[in-house]
Amino acid sequence: MENKVNWRLGKILDGRYEILSVVGMGGMAVVYQAYDLELKRDVAVKVLRDDVSMDADSRKQFRTEYQAVEKLSHPNIRAVYDVVVSGDTEYIVMEYVDGINLKQYMKMKGVLSWQEVLHFSTQMARALSHAHRRGIIHMDIKPQNIMLPKDGTVKIADFGIAQMDDGGAGSSEEAVGSIHYISPEQARGETVDARSDIYSLGVVMYEMLTGTLPFDGKTVEEVAMQHYSVIPDVPSALNEAVPPELEAITLRAMQPNPDDRYPSADEMLADLEDFRRQQNGTFSQPAQERTMKDEVHVITKNVPRISKTGELSREGYVRRRSRAASVSMLLGFALVAAFAICLFAFVWNYWLEDIFRDAERTEVASFVGMSEQDVVNNETFAQLYSFDVVYAPNANYERGKIIEQDPAAGASRMISSDGIKVKLTVSSGVKMETVPDAITNVSYSDAQMRLKEMGLNVILTWQESSSVTKDYVISSDPAPGSSIPSGSTVTLLVSAGPAVTYTDVPDLLGLTKQEALLELQHKGLICGETEIYYTSSTEDKAGRVMWQNYSPGSQIVMGTQVYLQIGTGPSMDQNAQDATSQPEN
Repeated sequence: MENKVNWRLGKILDGRYEILSVVGMGGMAVVYQAYDLELKRDVAVKVLRDDVSMDADSRKQFRTEYQAVEKLSHPNIRAVYDVVVSGDTEYIVMEYVDGINLKQYMKMKGVLSWQEVLHFSTQMARALSHAHRRGIIHMDIKPQNIMLPKDGTVKIADFGIAQMDDGGAGSSEEAVGSIHYISPEQARGETVDARSDIYSLGVVMYEMLTGTLPFDGKTVEEVAMQHYSVIPDVPSALNEAVPPELEAITLRAMQPNPDDRYPSADEMLADLEDFRRQQNGTFSQPAQERTMKDEVHVITKNVPRISKTGELSREGYVRRRSRAASVSMLLGFALVAAFAICLFAFVWNYWLEDIFRDAERTEVASFVGMSEQDVVNNETFAQLYSFDVVYAPNANYERGKIIEQDPAAGASRMISSDGIKVKLTVSSGVKMETVPDAITNVSYSDAQMRLKEMGLNVILTWQESSSVTKDYVISSDPAPGSSIPSGSTVTLLVSAGPAVTYTDVPDLLGLTKQEALLELQHKGLICGETEIYYTSSTEDKAGRVMWQNYSPGSQIVMGTQVYLQIGTGPSMDQNAQDATSQPEN
């Protein structure tokens, strides 16, 4: 594959775009860094891979991207400059983004600060607002498609599976997009609209705030099902620093029912901007944006290319080798310095510290199992320790008992003027909740909200039912009235509605009404209201089916009413007319 990708290096496409290096490769296309000889600028050239170029579906998807993006022009969307079809080669010339993607950034930093999340999310929402107003649904919003140039801005890329929204929702027919970020309606292959992108943006925000994905599993099917059957932990449960306002925006965007999400990217953007304005006392927006840009620049400036690069000339090769040698030398010095620091720290902690510091050391006492008040208010302990107390629910310790300590009992610590710092974790007890009666025979969304307000987690399972209304709760586990600890999980069994069975419509024309009724019963169908139909001549069609509202052989749901018209022979008016027209004897 490498040779098939690298053979274009050094070539000039259509006398204009000089291919410099490979910067990315996916299942369908290769992205090269190139130089536009006409406009004297770096560009990115996306070329359909040779091994899929003859596939009609791949070509269609490839063209979808530039058909979508050519309608867009926004600073937060990767620009398309040119689309070229040259013989058997198709390629897109795009803005060259010198940086990394959001996924790489998160791997380097872990959990992002809420300021960073606000900074990135606002720009993504602006880009989606622009695309949605022009009828473009991205369909694959994920951190890998969010580019971060060194100036700290955001560029949404890869509209390869975008849909054109012509005013009505389009059917996805099958689940497309990346499974960890896909909306529930995409996962089920149902119709989608712009709110699907809003859901995916909410998942990206959740990952930035917590450093983890809200849904994960061993198989694609397992992850897909979780999007519409599992409520994830709220971000603040995983990261206490998450502001409640930003958490609320994230959770509203991630609602499994599209009607419960933001109806548009504009409204989500408005909430993000309102939250930013509320924080004016906390940070300055221009200063914060400068900080974000500086941080992204520092992280991205020395990041290598996403994939292998190729060389163009001996001169370029020499330059890169020289640069690599300098980097290697600096790296060697850095490693030696790091080793020396670690060695010094080890020697200091285990030997030199006791020599150079004439300080008294003691072993930390054991506090686990003791009462918080007995420890914190103890005058002897107060002279020796400085306590930091946090609280956590625990079923094994009664409220107010210490369940953990850091440092552990027996650890050796020096006694400073501020005292030995010890973090105590104290049991807040276990709050018990009673599963309410009002969660059965109601819509699952109402039951879900009620349980969530009580601090309980919810898992949804579905079962066909002819006795309980579709989307209403059949039962719960634990059952209503059960007493369970706060934070426990309640499984709701939800009605998927009655099983639908189809049957073919029989041919009833010419049958008597009784014969037609028997045929319909045999097929599991119901005879609807019959209508009188007057024939215009003879009695031969009297009492027989003249018309049926479903065509014979068509497939309809069992239990459907089939309407008939039954002939009665000539009408009374017709009989009278026939009598007056008879000749007299």
